[in-house]
Amino acid sequence: MTTIAFVDCETTHLDAEIGEAWEVAVILRRQDDDRTTDTEYVWQFAINRDAVDPEALRIGRFHERHVVDPTWGAAFTGPGPILPCSRASAVEAIIGVLSGAVLVGSNPAFDDRFLRKLVGPGCARWHYRPYDIVQLAAAKVGAQAAGPLPWRAHTLSRAVGVEPPTADAAHTALGDARWARDVYDAVLRPSPFRHPSGAPCAS
Repeated sequence: MTTIAFVDCETTHLDAEIGEAWEVAVILRRQDDDRTTDTEYVWQFAINRDAVDPEALRIGRFHERHVVDPTWGAAFTGPGPILPCSRASAVEAIIGVLSGAVLVGSNPAFDDRFLRKLVGPGCARWHYRPYDIVQLAAAKVGAQAAGPLPWRAHTLSRAVGVEPPTADAAHTALGDARWARDVYDAVLRPSPFRHPSGAPCAS
């Protein structure tokens, strides 16, 4: 069974060639027969403060939420207690968690770029094609119903029955990863079969 990783990164810049990820969240989904297990991981990293976009830091509430002492390099920040660690060990953990997984997120190509920069050339062992919840939701409701491009993530999230993250959860890596998971589950939830007439199939 394919392993799914719902991912999100908070970054110091919109451009991965300039900035870096300072917070990474992964919800790793494993399927064991009929049992589904989601395991959450969050890491934060010390950053190069010479190459930051202040607006990117503001959106992710970096100054309120960042807990990594520069002497640590990184920390595992949840769930559970904060565990200081080296940058290398945090990167190694992320590589291990994502090995063989298919990435799912809101604009996961963005996260993929920052993750590849974080782990280094040739070290990404996850699937090469990430899946965007916005495109999945648009496929669920139909391209005509989704409206003109660019599709709006919150609009399509509500269209499949998932309320977007609250102000406290939005633009936190774990809050956005949880949102991606919830939209994915709503999209993949089987719809009742309907006859062409629109009447539900009798049981």
